Amino acid sequence: MGSQVRKQTNVASILVVSNPSDTPTRFGYHWLKLFSEYATKRGHQIIFQKTPTLEILRQALIKYNPHFIIANGHGGFKTLSVDSNILIGIESYDEAINKKLTRQNPTWFKGRLVYLATCNAGRELAPCLVNYGAKAVAGYKEAFIFLTEEERSNPAYDKLAEPFFKAMLQLPLHLVNGETFGYGINAVKKTFERYRNEAESKGEEETALYLNHNLINFVSYGNMGSRL
Repeated sequence: MGSQVRKQTNVASILVVSNPSDTPTRFGYHWLKLFSEYATKRGHQIIFQKTPTLEILRQALIKYNPHFIIANGHGGFKTLSVDSNILIGIESYDEAINKKLTRQNPTWFKGRLVYLATCNAGRELAPCLVNYGAKAVAGYKEAFIFLTEEERSNPAYDKLAEPFFKAMLQLPLHLVNGETFGYGINAVKKTFERYRNEAESKGEEETALYLNHNLINFVSYGNMGSRL
């Protein structure tokens, strides 16, 4: 996965939410499965939800009480949806998805680390979760953009998409190796920078452009000293 094994601390319960319902989430699903296999080998408990609903998410939070949650889907400014189900939301009108939410659930994430691995949710949803008690949250203020060799290519062999997801996953990789949230945040940024610079040196302007786009829109809130 491109991360050095550093040190192991506490064994943690990690909830991964991802459904391969379209091309973007199909790639996210593939890479999160690889992360989950890695984290399991490091001794952590992984709960992988492929078919989530709001009630299934709630039951998982109650049953497993995960320390860390990674959700890959489609983000609004105030919402995160997986396979058309809004799983995280703030009561208000969300301009990004043109929907008004009459209920909200940010308190579900109190005391947890959260990675909103989607578009847009870093703008308002991420800081709101921290305001409601999440330890630390990371996300992207605008669209998370990656390139593929072709729309139906196999994520396991798509070298054009690979650097985007390897950079994105540095946060959870370093967390499961015992590092702080802030360390993982810096690792994401440094990896985006490294791949961007490599693309620029090769004259791959479009790749460099979108790697930089993700870099500048990657944000984090909360206690950067938090660990699993």
